[in-house]
Amino acid sequence: MWNQEPGHPMYTASGCRSRDHTPSTFTCAEPGRLLRLLTLSILFSVLLVSVADATEYTVRPSRNVGQEPGISVSGEKVQEIDPIPLWLVLLLCVFPQLTVAPFETLLPLKAVGYLGYKRISRKNVLDSPRRLETLSFIKANPGLHFRKLLKEMSLTRGTLGYHLERLESAGLLKAIRSRGRCHYFATGSPYSAEKEALIIAMGDDTLRGIITQISLNGGTRTEELAEESGLSKATVYTHVKYLEHQGIVTSEREGRYVRYTLTDNSSRMLAEYVHDRSPEPARVPAEHTV
Repeated sequence: MWNQEPGHPMYTASGCRSRDHTPSTFTCAEPGRLLRLLTLSILFSVLLVSVADATEYTVRPSRNVGQEPGISVSGEKVQEIDPIPLWLVLLLCVFPQLTVAPFETLLPLKAVGYLGYKRISRKNVLDSPRRLETLSFIKANPGLHFRKLLKEMSLTRGTLGYHLERLESAGLLKAIRSRGRCHYFATGSPYSAEKEALIIAMGDDTLRGIITQISLNGGTRTEELAEESGLSKATVYTHVKYLEHQGIVTSEREGRYVRYTLTDNSSRMLAEYVHDRSPEPARVPAEHTV
C-alpha cells in the first residue's frame, strides 16, 4: 500500500479535505453515453404509439346457419373483406406504429396551405401583379437585360430573378444570351432572329453608336469609327466583328483598309426600330389650323 504525503500531487478520496473539490465520478465517455441515451429516448417517444384497450365483445348465434356464407340475411349490403397477408400481419405485430405512420406523415402537408405555397403553372402564373407587370414591361421594352430591368423596374434582385424564372418556365418569356448577358423577349413576339439581334445591339450604348455612325456615313472604316467614337482600334474591331457575326454589318476590303456597311436587311430593320421608338408628333387642334 502506498502512502502519499500531503505535498504529493496524487491524493486518495479519503485524503481530500472538505474545502477541496470532491473527485468526480464522470469520465470522458459520459457525454457520449448521455447523448446516445437522449437520442434513443427521443426516438422511442416518437415511435411509441399508445394502444387503446380492448373492449368487450358480444357473441350471438348467427341467423345464417345452413345457408351459403356471404349471402345477405335481412337485405343488408354484404361487403367482402379480403384477408390480410401473413407478411403484413407479422410486420404490424413487430412494428405496430406503422398503422398510424401514414396518417402522421400526411399531417405536415397541412402546413403547406398556411405557408402560402401555391403551385405555379401557365394558367395562374399571371395571377401575381408583379409578374404581370414584369411581362407587360418586357413586351413594351423588348431585349432588355437583367441589370437594365433591375434598374428600370425598381425591384430587388431576388424578386426580379424569381419572377423572370417563373415566366420563363411557364413559356411566356424567352431569354437570349449575348456577350455574357441574358436579354428577355416575350414569347410570340413578332420579331425575327435578325430583328432580335439588332434590338439587343441597339440596347448597348457602344454598339448603338457604331451602328449609327455606319448608317449615317453609308459605311466606314475601323480607323474612322475609332476616331469618331473615341475608342481604341482594337475595341472598335472587336465590336464590329461581333456585329458582323450577328449579320448586322458586312465587311468589304478596299486596298489596305476594310470598309463596314449595314446589310440591306439591317438597314430596313433599323429604320423600323427608329420609327417604333420615335415619339408621335404633336397634333394641332382643328381650330388652330389655317
